Amino acid sequence: MRARLTLALIVAGGVVLATVGILATATTAEGTPPSGYPDLRTVVPTHLNFVNQQQNEYLRFSNGIANTGSGPWALRPENELGLNPTTTAIQEIRSSNAKYLCGTQPKPDEPCYTLLDEEPVSIFEYHPTHNHWHTADVALFEVRQGSPDGPVIGSNSVKLGFCLIDLYKLEDNAPTKEKVFWDCYTSYQGISAGWVDQYHQSTDGQQVDLTGVPDATDYYLVSTTNPTGAFLEEDQTNNTAWVKFTLSSPSNGNRKVTVTGHSPCESPGLCGERSTNR
Repeated sequence: MRARLTLALIVAGGVVLATVGILATATTAEGTPPSGYPDLRTVVPTHLNFVNQQQNEYLRFSNGIANTGSGPWALRPENELGLNPTTTAIQEIRSSNAKYLCGTQPKPDEPCYTLLDEEPVSIFEYHPTHNHWHTADVALFEVRQGSPDGPVIGSNSVKLGFCLIDLYKLEDNAPTKEKVFWDCYTSYQGISAGWVDQYHQSTDGQQVDLTGVPDATDYYLVSTTNPTGAFLEEDQTNNTAWVKFTLSSPSNGNRKVTVTGHSPCESPGLCGERSTNR
């Protein structure tokens, strides 16, 4: 089980971890996305459950981030692993989804990529206990009332950092057939084209505090990837997915969460049908 670090805790309270730069959605002169860029999408959250812990109430859920672009979401730290507790995160734009940089592949005929561009986009924070990097400002979790754009309820919005890897294929026809990003113990992390990185609902930080929120039938869990627009991608208008749910109180035991709907999605994978419960 991977651990995750909460890098920016309370957005509504004004605490936001700084990023290196805010970059616009990538387009060519003709207004179309250039080849080699990722497209970051939120998979409809799954495995919602309501738990009591130390007199607080939390909505827990699994969250997946998919890459539906033509190229990988590839990130590396500016400095070597372990030299500093934080360092700039550099995003690479690659010519293909190949695993190896041309000239470094183990066999001469092995597919390879060339580096088209690189930009400082965020911050890596090194976690000494877990011995790997977390990328800042990867996702924003909110619970809203009345509609996906309604007022935020609960303690506050929570902005999180992730360790990014290829966990499972979004669909069977993923353009990248094998995993390229395996772990966050080495320099590179990211999500290959056609793959998803998911955090299971049992992982620390995978929750929103709803202590004292009344029972109701019109709550929305809203999850947004790349919430600050820091990462280079093909399209920043398709980064949010939501789940509608109710809260109710049985005659005994914990309160109950019931999913009643979710945002439109273009494929079974983006609807969360391939989401793993582990």
